[in-house]
Amino acid sequence: MNVLVCIKQVPDNAVVPKLDAATNRVVKDGVETMVSPFDLNAVEAGLKLVEEHGGEVSVLSVGDDSCKTTLRIGLSMGAAKAYLVNDPALEDSDTWATSYTLAKAIKSIGEFDVILCGKQAIDDDAGQVGAGIAEQLGISQITYVNEIKEVTADTLTAKRVSPAGEEVVEAKLPVLLTCEKSLNEPRYPTLKRTRMANRAEIPVMDCAAIGADAAKVGKNSPSAIKKLYTPAPRQSGELIKGEAEEIGKIAVQKLVEQKII
Repeated sequence: MNVLVCIKQVPDNAVVPKLDAATNRVVKDGVETMVSPFDLNAVEAGLKLVEEHGGEVSVLSVGDDSCKTTLRIGLSMGAAKAYLVNDPALEDSDTWATSYTLAKAIKSIGEFDVILCGKQAIDDDAGQVGAGIAEQLGISQITYVNEIKEVTADTLTAKRVSPAGEEVVEAKLPVLLTCEKSLNEPRYPTLKRTRMANRAEIPVMDCAAIGADAAKVGKNSPSAIKKLYTPAPRQSGELIKGEAEEIGKIAVQKLVEQKII
């Protein structure tokens, strides 16, 4: 079974984002980064699939050369191969353009039975790229997966989270899954594999190499961010003291004054 996992390097979630007023972008230079956490669940799911059914896991990312650090984490967990798409034309790509680029890269690398993504990246929380890749490739997809129940020669059955509860879905291979945190507990990289990952050569491909049209990505994406700003801080609440009955009356009075009730 050939499995490919798309992973993304994002700013460390312990760092408070800052905006550059001149460029209207989040400042990334000098900011600590990490693998988007849901993508680690996707890597773990891929490794478990090949442990049970044979084959190998490959990891893929789009970004600059610093993203090799993220790919090496996938290799240190157990992935066999890693690929990076790096092209200045991809800067400012929206989710459609990113899905398009990843789909082109996947086609250029080879055929895969299962493609895995995190349910969303924690930097923009869009949750659109995984589904977009499946659409671009014309393959089945199961989103928000929290359990892979069964895999046969030509189907995969998974349990997914939905607004109504949970659903069990069977899809034909090849299939793309987006992974929930509850799917598994990502393993820690071993020292041996970490050393191997640090020495590994990671192929870098540009738009021309994967057959992607630069006129469809980056600043040519079908959508663009018109304005990016930091939300205004919330005003602190008012603490009401006194006996329970008195507090209740005051609280109701204030809600009426503000026309909340």
